[in-house]
Amino acid sequence: MSFNPIRAFNYLEDLSYPRFTGSPGEASAREYIKEKLQSFGYTPVLEDFRIKTFEIVKSKVEITNHELGEIPCSGIGFSGSTPEEGVEDDLIYVESGDRMLLPSKSGFIYLMSTRPNLETWKFLNKRRPSAIIVAESNPYRSLSHIGIPVEWEKYGRIPSVYIGFEDAIRLIRSDAKRARVTLVQKEFDTTSYNVVAEKRGYKYPDEIIVVGAHYDSVYDVPGSSDNAGGTAFVLELARVFSTIETKRTIRFVLFSGEELGLRGSLAYVDRHKEELENIKLIINLDVHGACIGTSSCIVTGTSELKTYVDSLAKELGIKINVKEDIMSSDGNSFAKHGIPAVNFFRSSGTGLDMHTIRDDERFMWSTGYKLLGLFVESFLRRLANAEELPYKKEIPENLKKKVKEYFTERLGID
Repeated sequence: MSFNPIRAFNYLEDLSYPRFTGSPGEASAREYIKEKLQSFGYTPVLEDFRIKTFEIVKSKVEITNHELGEIPCSGIGFSGSTPEEGVEDDLIYVESGDRMLLPSKSGFIYLMSTRPNLETWKFLNKRRPSAIIVAESNPYRSLSHIGIPVEWEKYGRIPSVYIGFEDAIRLIRSDAKRARVTLVQKEFDTTSYNVVAEKRGYKYPDEIIVVGAHYDSVYDVPGSSDNAGGTAFVLELARVFSTIETKRTIRFVLFSGEELGLRGSLAYVDRHKEELENIKLIINLDVHGACIGTSSCIVTGTSELKTYVDSLAKELGIKINVKEDIMSSDGNSFAKHGIPAVNFFRSSGTGLDMHTIRDDERFMWSTGYKLLGLFVESFLRRLANAEELPYKKEIPENLKKKVKEYFTERLGID
């Protein structure tokens, strides 16, 4: 039995609907994953964790002194809410929060060229703008459907929305001097679940290789590539290895809550902290299935692990762009505890649609799995059956620093 790209694509199709954490779509995806794993002969386990999530109830931008009128927008989760009637104030363009452009008094609705990072968010909260309107990064991108990390709330709230790149240019070029922003969102605690299935090793059962992907999407987005594609990849690998005896244990984990700050994988490593010493590697599969593209890999580990990936790619005749770095994905939750992560993903023009409603099935196809499916299956077979793993289980100091900065400076998590 070997990796079947068509099967993987079929799973992707089945999962291409909104699966935001705490939504009915997430629950539906979880049941689908569980049923598939059971059909392969596994006994999947649902591991629960508590998580804070949100629901965008209403988002609206209106220019009140100009014929431009209402402008399409999308709310930014956890940024805060306005009153039901919204907030109206003078509109000012402040680029990326440049101090030269900031007004000397509080108030105003800030029009920004980029979403604030954590440091800018802290600073802008001291200026107390009424709201923030963020322009999309280019004229070809649809509206982002995302949230900021919930940890940022301790520094303050500024109701924030996205508008299109061209709409932002129209605002700047026109006499639009005043706007009303309405953003109403619900925030609530809920229970989410990671889905775990295991293939026990026959010679070194206490040595574990985790194969993971997140099955949640951002709100109201089909998330075909991100990450129905990665979820489908894990399911097909689980099918392949269901009938193969391996020396090491392979643990397939489908995480939820990744789009809210790696919550599922963080919950997983916390729940399994007593056995982290036994986890030798995580193979993380995030963003897959694009019909046209190239294969990429980010190794958060030693240079010998990168060299091993490079060498196997050459042996198989598969071009993979491999580099040592970190990826904004669940592998970081393991790297934080010294567990190397090998992150495989599909590089494609479809990346432009990430986290927008255009991340759907139109540009996905089985060709997206043909090469990486073969490679990851071969990679996993070799590691699961090696008498000795061909790399040290450690994270180089420069990557440790990047992982730490990712959690502290990007997510606001200590």
